[in-house]
Amino acid sequence: MKKAWLSALLSLTVVAGVGSTALGEGSMRVFMGGERIVNSMGSSNANSVEDLVNKMGGFANYDQGSGKMEIIKPNVNILVLEGIQQTRNKTVVFSNPIKGYSDKNVPRTFNAFVEVDNAPVAKDLRMQLVLISPEGKEVDKGKEWKYSTQNANSFYFSEPFVSTKLESYGTYTIQVRMKTEQFKSYIVVGENTFTVGR
Repeated sequence: MKKAWLSALLSLTVVAGVGSTALGEGSMRVFMGGERIVNSMGSSNANSVEDLVNKMGGFANYDQGSGKMEIIKPNVNILVLEGIQQTRNKTVVFSNPIKGYSDKNVPRTFNAFVEVDNAPVAKDLRMQLVLISPEGKEVDKGKEWKYSTQNANSFYFSEPFVSTKLESYGTYTIQVRMKTEQFKSYIVVGENTFTVGR
């Protein structure tokens, strides 16, 4: 997955960087996970790179003073399950992964289990689950989860969707959205799907 990320980002930087650095503007260096992935690129491309990174489920932090852009890509896994339980010794037990339902307009109860690694370091990291219909409309939205990732940037949580009416046939998507005090807008950092219909 990291290779696909880097390929897309490097393609953009090569195309954008060739035209802009020739004009003599400031130079930008791009880092991901502490590793430099682009040595020199025109700083006027910072907004375009940030938009691309956001659309790919990551965060980009550009410091104009140093010319450094740091890309943070959280690793997010989401499971859609019939049930999730935690035993007394803190073991998490999953039951029946959901791939789909045959009929629409039936209230369904299911759970989403989310595991996050490499989250941005933040005092106030917010996460939210959103169920999207096949038509692209929000069907249901979970509560806003709040974490501090200053000491640990890995965590997990689960959230039930109770008696949710799935009114259309097609593919439903559960999106995991994230933001921090530094990145004010929610970014879709992960998703999983299930179908309704035969």
